[in-house]
Amino acid sequence: MINIFNRAVLFRDTNAEAAAKVWSTLKENGIEYEMKTKTGVDPMERQLKQTANMKFMNGGIPASTMNAGAKPFLYVIFVKKADLEKARQVCDL
Repeated sequence: MINIFNRAVLFRDTNAEAAAKVWSTLKENGIEYEMKTKTGVDPMERQLKQTANMKFMNGGIPASTMNAGAKPFLYVIFVKKADLEKARQVCDL
């Protein structure tokens, strides 16, 4: 089991295809991993925009308009510290 005490960052990028390649390679080689996805939008900002949309526009603004200019997703893949070197070799990182 991976937890905050025994994990190390293997991959951190905004490229979804590269992240998918890394986690699929880890899965094929039986290396345990955990992936976190982070958005560039603060949760408070997202809540304020949703509330404003519901109150003032009666839900009429498309979600794509609300997300215009938003930062891309950040993909972070963790592995156990003990597996870090093996994972780097397998994934060519």
